[in-house]
Amino acid sequence: MISKNRKAFTMVEILVVLVLISCGLLPVYSLLKSGQQRISRADNRIISTLMGASVLELARTLGYDKAQKIAKDDDFVDLKIIADKNGYEISEPNCSLTLIEPAPEGSKAQYLLKVEVVVRAKHQQVKGNEIPDLTFVTVLTDPRYNYY
Repeated sequence: MISKNRKAFTMVEILVVLVLISCGLLPVYSLLKSGQQRISRADNRIISTLMGASVLELARTLGYDKAQKIAKDDDFVDLKIIADKNGYEISEPNCSLTLIEPAPEGSKAQYLLKVEVVVRAKHQQVKGNEIPDLTFVTVLTDPRYNYY
């Protein structure tokens, strides 16, 4: 004789509860995981931006003449070492001169110095959500020439 006064859960009730809990927890887990990836990517972009801005600020501080040799500057070498210790790579600055045309009559030709540097994360921390290489550019003018 089977007693009907048992006070336990049936297997079907347990399975229904597990399905309901998993339907509620899986979206929350997915949301937390994607949020963590976005935070990590934003953190890496911020650090890359700060390092690139530091190189451009150094070029502006050095001025037109010295910025052409920024790769040999001690402060730039220090920035590269700091970036390397933090898992980033700063490329050698690409410095190129561009002639301003047309120049006013009777004036000397003036060149603009374009300084370009690329910062990239050495170790991608987030799989499937790679951090792009960031390119930073500034343009310097020779202060000895002006068109007043």
